Amino acid sequence: MTANNDLREAWHQFCEDLKGAVDHVVDPAREVSDDERAEGVRHTVRLLSMQLEQVFENDDPLHPELGWNYPSKMGQDNPDAIYQTAPLDLTHTYRFSGNVGTVRSLGFSIMTWTFGTAPIRQLIELDGTDLIVDTHGNFEIFFSSQPAPVDAAPGTWFELEPLPTRLLVRQFFADWEAEQPADLHIECIDAATPPRLGPGDVIDKLQRAAGMAAFLPAYWTDFAEGHLGRDEINRFAQPSERPDTSGLGGTDRQAYHQCMWRVGNDEALLLEFTPPTCHYWEIQLGDRWFQSLDYINRQVSINDAQASVDDDGIVRIIIAAQDPGVTNWLDTAGIADGYLTVRYNLADSNPVPLLRLLPIAELDDALAPGTERITAAERAERLLANRRAALARFRR
Repeated sequence: MTANNDLREAWHQFCEDLKGAVDHVVDPAREVSDDERAEGVRHTVRLLSMQLEQVFENDDPLHPELGWNYPSKMGQDNPDAIYQTAPLDLTHTYRFSGNVGTVRSLGFSIMTWTFGTAPIRQLIELDGTDLIVDTHGNFEIFFSSQPAPVDAAPGTWFELEPLPTRLLVRQFFADWEAEQPADLHIECIDAATPPRLGPGDVIDKLQRAAGMAAFLPAYWTDFAEGHLGRDEINRFAQPSERPDTSGLGGTDRQAYHQCMWRVGNDEALLLEFTPPTCHYWEIQLGDRWFQSLDYINRQVSINDAQASVDDDGIVRIIIAAQDPGVTNWLDTAGIADGYLTVRYNLADSNPVPLLRLLPIAELDDALAPGTERITAAERAERLLANRRAALARFRR
């Protein structure tokens, strides 16, 4: 009966460890509304679900799966994205293969997964354009700590340090309706059939899932509130003013601008920038827990395939609770503040967008002549198309 007792004790401890997971949400020192606190609890539950799936179903580096979660709401996740991850142990050899599809941006990183305990190290970072594909878009590459075989084709074998790591795949969709996702596969080519889990395995997984489920929501909330502490409210800091975030697992092939947005019901925040020459750009709103807003049902993000550019080459985007009847609108989704992220992918420069807070009554005067307009019926049609396309992305 020893195993029974150990498993019961581990389960009770798991439940006990989860009790404090929402302490950062209900902390009275954090000035958020009751509705936002409720959303913070949901965010915590989402990350618990993510951790349970990861440690119980996709934690075996000898039999990795390219797992993804719906919704993957963590660290200001990109509404244009599918994120996939798989555990690797590079003392073994892996075949990574599939078809690149037509998705706008396809990126792969292999990194040490030391989040929260040490800076993350990127062992390799590839873009879909780095892959050698056939005429149908198919590819096959290998990751290993062993040297390449003599018959390996150039660009298909990557010799890396023999470390435990994770593979992270980012797929960013610009045209949500038209672009097809990459079809990807990862296999360890020198692994035997896996055994069933034992009591010790389950106990370890319960401990790790509870620990990360309590750690991650509070970590990202505190990270995001750094913008509040630096008075980055409705303004982007210059790159030289920002803290070093290189150890958090972000991609070097993407430039970011982030700040807190704060907009009243009778106000509008006008974002203006001249897009750099880049592979893809995107702008999104997030909430106080540093998760994306409801991009399934609301217009809370916009990218270069969706936005209109004014005749002077400037993109002007309106952030407001009220729909101003223009194409480039981001919906604040009924909340007063949150976090704003701008992404430039493979860009030749990194322009800092300008932000201006205006009364709604003065908005038309601030817009360019010829600003692209949209009717209520056209908005409803667009939102329905976005909803269907986003859910299809997640096979829902």
